[in-house]
Amino acid sequence: MSRPGCTLALCALAVALSSGMVAAQQTPPPKPAAKVEQRAEPSVWDQTKEMTRKEWDVAKKKWAQQKVKWNDCNRQSRKEKLEAPKSWSFIANCMTKT
Repeated sequence: MSRPGCTLALCALAVALSSGMVAAQQTPPPKPAAKVEQRAEPSVWDQTKEMTRKEWDVAKKKWAQQKVKWNDCNRQSRKEKLEAPKSWSFIANCMTKT
């Protein structure tokens, strides 16, 4: 090869290699992980907030059978000076926790 041809070949090789390196460095961003839909249980507040008056009365009747715990939860609610609907949520949470 003559000197100009050699230079041309080297330039072509340099361009090919550098474009290959640039392409290798420009990898596409990783795909986001598929969103896994987690269904967390609704909070006691959400459950209580959506209760009808009839459902609340049924729950109260059931919980009132546990007299000591029922009285304690109501006493704590009064001590916190909670009013409906916050007192309902507090009492429901108090009665359902172990």
